[in-house]
Amino acid sequence: MPSTKEPLISPSEFIGLENIVHLGVGGEAPMLKSHRDAVERFFADKALGEKGREREDETVYRCKEKVARLLKVKAEEIAFLSSSSEGINLLVYGLPWKSGDNVVVCDVEFPSETLPWTRLQRKGVEIRIVRHRSWYIDLQDIERAIDSRTRLVVVSDVSYFTGQRLKIKELSGIVRKSGSLLCVDATHSAGAVSVEAGYADILIASCYKWLLAVHGTAIFYWNRDRLPDLEVPFLGWHSGVSIPDWQTPTQFVLRKGADRFEPGNVSFISIYILENALDRILKIGLPVIEERVLALSGLARQGLKRLGLELMTPENPLERAGNVCFMTSRIGEITDALAERGVVVWGGYAGVGRIRISTHLYNTEEDVDRLISAVQEIPRS
Repeated sequence: MPSTKEPLISPSEFIGLENIVHLGVGGEAPMLKSHRDAVERFFADKALGEKGREREDETVYRCKEKVARLLKVKAEEIAFLSSSSEGINLLVYGLPWKSGDNVVVCDVEFPSETLPWTRLQRKGVEIRIVRHRSWYIDLQDIERAIDSRTRLVVVSDVSYFTGQRLKIKELSGIVRKSGSLLCVDATHSAGAVSVEAGYADILIASCYKWLLAVHGTAIFYWNRDRLPDLEVPFLGWHSGVSIPDWQTPTQFVLRKGADRFEPGNVSFISIYILENALDRILKIGLPVIEERVLALSGLARQGLKRLGLELMTPENPLERAGNVCFMTSRIGEITDALAERGVVVWGGYAGVGRIRISTHLYNTEEDVDRLISAVQEIPRS
């Protein structure tokens, strides 16, 4: 495997990384310079009229094939939505909820995984919240929250807030044994570590972090063998096929694949960018990237621990990925001081005292050393 002293992709291939240590991919990824070529290809195709639309559709399907390869599923099970939030809301309105049902979520989830379910409270659906134990989510606590009326369990593969990586295969067994469904948000794992979407019934992932793409497109995986009757709550011209003619405008047959959940045209420009990013990621290979991400996040965790910081991320490499998080009451002061020293990290959310370090394929040991040295230089109040 390549040495952690050299990047898997040089920072010089990204825009804006000159003299910068970028450890903020958990919030936003820097842009590959080659994305300019992808955008130019889109512009050229868009100018071709009907032939251009054919090329756009071909690009979308190629991109789905590459996503499927990344997630170890079939391309026909992949849809592109506008955001992860849209994917969650599709479940809010697409599952047959009844009064007395419940959905299980964790208290360290991003609001996209918690707020949409409040719409179901008017129907008598209960939101059950699993509490962390010193920032750690125990699968046994999730199991205890599940009962015969649990319709769905919603978790993040890797926590945006603590950096913990859940044992999804084990959780999948627990959920399926109970007769419930499992939705996994892989935003903080896809592109960084191995993801096997088939253990979930639904998997969603934003593309503007470790997948090195942009806002406007999110991955939606539909396990149609497990969930064949998921309703399509938002219909559009793209949802159906076999429309006889425009004289019978209400007659249609839903598409067989996950593209039934795409009511209209996807964001073509962001798909061109995503495909370009996937080409780089798949060429290097997830095993190589995962080893790099885990090695560097491990070094970052060790260094921050030596400085006496309150770490939130598990030490076990099987329970973490690219995020390393620590608690502090001085978020703005520390992030500003690091930025002045050329180190980009991500601060807290909603005023909570947490700073997140995120590693990726353009990082090296030297980047981690610069981070630790920079943190050490900041005066302690």
